[in-house]
Amino acid sequence: MASTEVAVRHVVTFKRPHFRAPRIEAPLLQPLPKNTMDPRWLACANHHTACDCREAELAEDLAELRWERDHMLRVLREELTGHATWAYRDDNERDQIAECKCTGCMIARRLELYSIGGSAFTRCSEPGPTR
Repeated sequence: MASTEVAVRHVVTFKRPHFRAPRIEAPLLQPLPKNTMDPRWLACANHHTACDCREAELAEDLAELRWERDHMLRVLREELTGHATWAYRDDNERDQIAECKCTGCMIARRLELYSIGGSAFTRCSEPGPTR
């Protein structure tokens, strides 16, 4: 009878963006720890570059930072739905008078988060002659 288990290959991939060399893969006996709950984190006594405890801490920090970023963007998107965070005239110039002046929109514009809030297209809201 044939086995139904699938072997999972654990590797670390190194990309070298400035070189034409292909990616470098280093095979691993076990997957890298995902967080500090991994037993290898507590058992690590011989600290060195890329040891299990450092990999666990780095992976945990990255996961927490990504969650915080995604949470912040999700909240901003929910709160600024329907706001005219960005406003443009017919000539594709920003119309700062027509843009929403709430604190959330000001923060989104300052961080240049173009996917947050909405856009408004105006004829001309600046003082002076209309076209």
